[in-house]
Amino acid sequence: MIASTIMFAQRNADHMDRAGKRADKMKTELGLDDVQYKAVKAINEDFADKQSKVWRDSTLSKEAKHTQLKVLHKGRKEAIGKVLNDDQETKWASYRAEETKKRKAKMARHQSERAERMQKDLALSNDQTSKIKAIDKEFGAKFRALRADSTLVREDAKEKAKQLRQDYRSRTKAVLTEEQFKKWELQKAERKRRKF
Repeated sequence: MIASTIMFAQRNADHMDRAGKRADKMKTELGLDDVQYKAVKAINEDFADKQSKVWRDSTLSKEAKHTQLKVLHKGRKEAIGKVLNDDQETKWASYRAEETKKRKAKMARHQSERAERMQKDLALSNDQTSKIKAIDKEFGAKFRALRADSTLVREDAKEKAKQLRQDYRSRTKAVLTEEQFKKWELQKAERKRRKF
């Protein structure tokens, strides 16, 4: 019980921390004055608290959570819109669009570099490399969709991510020779060991 209380407090702190960081980013990017900053931070913290409660509510169906979260997102956007002036709203929309574009470019670059590294390290043929790139692209989209699905509770999301990793592994294994697959598995284990 103590452990679950600590985990809950940590998750709640994470939500509040992200809410504060988002307000800080908006202050930096938009030149918010102190009144605007306090209002935006309060809106973000209120949203984070309500969002966390929806995620934890085991009585809600997936669809009900999704609906409630959409309402919360819309409410936050409207509340923040009342705090920002027109110029700031335009700048924030532009900033968010640019950040999304950067993330997509970074992911695409990472996928391409990963396939090229595999080609070099495992001596893949051009055909194998193109198949690996296609698999990476497909599963990259699946993982992004999973991360974006705010209707899933954490445990369900973890289970789905685990299943996606297993599917990715089996699809990759089908492209590689037995020797290449063993080498790939050893490389993954080594990278994991270096992280810790």
